[in-house]
Amino acid sequence: MSIEPVYKNPENPASFGGVNALYRALDNRVKTKDIKQWLETKESYTLHKPARRRFKRNRVLVGGIEEQFQADLLDLQSLSQYNNGYKYLLTCIDVFSKYAWAIPLRDKKSKSILKGFEKIFRERKPLSLQTDKGTEFKK
Repeated sequence: MSIEPVYKNPENPASFGGVNALYRALDNRVKTKDIKQWLETKESYTLHKPARRRFKRNRVLVGGIEEQFQADLLDLQSLSQYNNGYKYLLTCIDVFSKYAWAIPLRDKKSKSILKGFEKIFRERKPLSLQTDKGTEFKK
């Protein structure tokens, strides 16, 4: 049975609902795992899903300001038409002070990312920079 007709029908009590509501509306014919995977592809579900307020975090111990920065690249390609053609956002946070930077980028080429980091490092220079294993940060 297809999930979409039940999810998008406003007359159905489970329309635009969560995993459990859809599971009950589909009379247990579709696995909750499949419903969850399907819902994760829908913006109407992911945009309005409540954020988890309390979750376990790894502790990061730093001695002071500018000791460690954390950086990542956000993909905003779907919103580029509203952002003057900017498709990415380079974010960087000072772990100690929680001071943050957000540098808009038109592409994720190494030269663009380097220019973004240069803007940030003109203000402050960290002892170490932590990033994820994304290909945009590799040599």
